[in-house]
Amino acid sequence: MKAPIVDGGSSRRGLWRGIRGYYRALLSGTEPLHLVIISDMLIGGTLINVVTMALSFGLFGIEAPAWLATAVFFSPIPYNLLVVFVVWKTSAMSGGVWTWPARGLSLAWFGAMFFI
Repeated sequence: MKAPIVDGGSSRRGLWRGIRGYYRALLSGTEPLHLVIISDMLIGGTLINVVTMALSFGLFGIEAPAWLATAVFFSPIPYNLLVVFVVWKTSAMSGGVWTWPARGLSLAWFGAMFFI
């Protein structure tokens, strides 16, 4: 029987390196525009907003402090602003026909997510 291999936490470091690299690529505008819009904004961002809305409603339902439920409700706003910024920057870097429709979609999505 072989002894298990212990990596000393290198997989965690690799995970953080991967996440940092992904956000670095997002902020540099090198990710494809369609992937930023579909995966980061429409799927990921909407899912984050729906989950935090459900949590805040649950907190209101169990009569938790109002400040806590409100803070949970508004907690995805920094991520939403980041996604809108990334869409604007990526669309500017990629140019083309989809620049202004992508920007308009990101602003409409941000407005909708503010209420969700």
